[in-house]
Amino acid sequence: MGGTLLSPLPWKLADDSAIWSQNWSWRPSPERGEFTEKPSVCQLCPSACGILVRLVNGKQAVRIRGNSNHPFSKGGICPLGASGLQFVYAPYRIREPLKQTGTRGDPNGFKPISWDEALKEMGTRLAALRQENKAPSVAVITGQSRGSMSDLWRQFMTAYGSPNLFTMPDESDSQRLAARLAFGAAAPFTFAFERADYVLSFGLNLLDGWGPFVRMQNVFSNWRTESAGAVQTELVQIEGRASVTASKANQWVAVNPGTEALFALGLAYVLIESNLYDAGFMTDQVFGFDNWTDAAGNSHEGFKQFVLKHYSPDQVSKETGATAEEIIAIGRKFGAQKSALAVWGQGRGTHASNLYHDLAFMALNLLKGNLKNNGLVSLETPPPFAPLPEAAAVSSTAEGLAGTRLDLASSAKPPLPGNALHSFCDALGGSPAYPLELLLVHEANPAYTMAEPSLFRKAAAKTRMVVSFASTMDETAAMADLILPNHSPLERLDDIIGLPATPCAFYAIAAPVLAPQLDTRSSGDVLLTLARAAGEATAKALPWNNYETFLKDRVKGLAASQRGAVAGPTAVNLTTMQAGQNLQPNYKSDSDLWKKLLAGACWYDAPGDHLATLPTASGLIELACRSLPLAPGQAADDKLFLPHYQPLPPSGAADQFPLQLVTYQTVTVAAGLHPNPPFMNKLIPDDLLLGNEMFVEIHPRTAQQLQLADKARVVVQTPQGEAAARVRITHAARPGYVFMAQGFGHKNQDEYVRGKGVNANELVEVQLDPLTGLGTVWITRAQLRKA
Repeated sequence: MGGTLLSPLPWKLADDSAIWSQNWSWRPSPERGEFTEKPSVCQLCPSACGILVRLVNGKQAVRIRGNSNHPFSKGGICPLGASGLQFVYAPYRIREPLKQTGTRGDPNGFKPISWDEALKEMGTRLAALRQENKAPSVAVITGQSRGSMSDLWRQFMTAYGSPNLFTMPDESDSQRLAARLAFGAAAPFTFAFERADYVLSFGLNLLDGWGPFVRMQNVFSNWRTESAGAVQTELVQIEGRASVTASKANQWVAVNPGTEALFALGLAYVLIESNLYDAGFMTDQVFGFDNWTDAAGNSHEGFKQFVLKHYSPDQVSKETGATAEEIIAIGRKFGAQKSALAVWGQGRGTHASNLYHDLAFMALNLLKGNLKNNGLVSLETPPPFAPLPEAAAVSSTAEGLAGTRLDLASSAKPPLPGNALHSFCDALGGSPAYPLELLLVHEANPAYTMAEPSLFRKAAAKTRMVVSFASTMDETAAMADLILPNHSPLERLDDIIGLPATPCAFYAIAAPVLAPQLDTRSSGDVLLTLARAAGEATAKALPWNNYETFLKDRVKGLAASQRGAVAGPTAVNLTTMQAGQNLQPNYKSDSDLWKKLLAGACWYDAPGDHLATLPTASGLIELACRSLPLAPGQAADDKLFLPHYQPLPPSGAADQFPLQLVTYQTVTVAAGLHPNPPFMNKLIPDDLLLGNEMFVEIHPRTAQQLQLADKARVVVQTPQGEAAARVRITHAARPGYVFMAQGFGHKNQDEYVRGKGVNANELVEVQLDPLTGLGTVWITRAQLRKA
């Protein structure tokens, strides 16, 4: 350590880095003047961290830091949030509305158009389609699922008469459907990590960007803090790659990727067979655990007998790659711990899961009694907003809503359809039941971030007009016919509804800290303008003059509920908050609440009592999901109503593609809507990206079989395509698998992002869940060959 500090090398490298960054052609040079700081909430990911933005003379932002007075993030911030200014001053920002005058996708075909012209063209087109009873030929894709813009889009589409509204896929899509079957309420699951003493993590990157980033860092820090009389929480990571989370866990169980749900069912067997489950809870609060009889007198197998018959450790071991002894040991420890918790998902939670697999993980928590009131698992509680105005249905609207969503217009529609964007794109790109005239894409870049993005590109090619609301020239904006640029996150007024996986209701306002730097407009204001132009029904359903008025109405309804409180600088204690607890409002009026939220505070409330009145057929949590509709002609097999392992086989011949490709995400690489900013490029290690070449990870045994040396150049091929890469040989990878990082391979943006590596999403295969139509991603057959 001393030699490193005394060596001139670190200081020389720091100096070179500073000189390099100062020579960026687009780096803003702040003027001299008075420094001030404005509070807001970061919108670059769902974590909603509190931030303070330093301004020069109140008009030029020069720094973002965490707000230590924020009760949830407590001054913490992730690398993407800290780099947020680079999205304000990025050279690839869209400066004004643009219209494609050449061939779609031609970068030289975009010509500036005034806002008046653009809005007139859009309003006229929307009104005409509605008058022609073609309202369902309009579709919307939004990536802003945790904010009021999502509700505003839904209100608009309902009043307009189109059922074709989708959000970008994530893990909550399948969780909502699982909760709907078991609890009668469609809501994502939340987890009380702070109260757990033993955590099984099935595939989640808890420490690499999943969920609220700062919360998870603080949780893990507390797990590792020693104190007299306190038991340290034990973390077991169950996944096929030694991720950051796996490397910091107490135990890493390297199962074959995609078999995590099977492993969970093996643990359920151990709990049941060893009588380590909460028998009272399973008897009194859960339907379908034991064998049951329906109203017609027919007997049905319950979950208990089903698991004991099919998921013994020996049976589970064969496919997961874990030993039977590991399964038994972990199962017994999980059953013996007082506060054991199972959490699940895929990486950062950007993909929906197989519905039966969500139910399997839920069942494991049920066996521990975790879904009791004040248990370690609950359903997300939404803020109690006032209802939006009723969307009046005139004749054309009624026809539109009575019509079928495009992906459900075929005879092969799933019995429990969800937010099936992949199915929608697949249907539109093939032989759609009706044509799509207009596709609106808001705060989303499906041409890049969607798994198997070729599905979106084919769908867009079948659409007469594509409109993007992007603030930067991303891959989707580049193929649009019209761009109506949104403000950057630091320039616009917006809100955040709920924190992922957090067991309390949450609401925050993201106040603008800068005046708009370019000729852009808030997408909320634009949508309200279009609603007035589209017709009387949409104008009445969306009566607000601007987006700020709409948000103030939401806050007014929140205040009128007399629920919840504004969180002060003291951290919100998630360990002591009780379900149904009555928090006393500490705001005087709706205007007082608005003022506090605008100043960077947040509103929160205790989680709801999800067991108070369960709207299920039995009035209990239904482990045997009787409300699950069967597909036409499908026999009523008891297995269909129970959690079970149901893998979807990948395409391609095993002899042609002997390996399997798995993608992953890391906190050093932005893989969502926003590309990696230059500051974050400095965090990327050379064994992940070297120059413009990215590395894939394989196990030494796999490398030996393929006669590949470390850093060798290879071609990764799947049934979806192929890409060049280099090999990193590591014991972190499971033998027989190829691991590829997401977030590289952009074709647009600037020189610091464009052309670096390949987009892993282009190589993966999406498999549609036959129950829900949701696009799931786990395993893709692959081969490696020398370049």
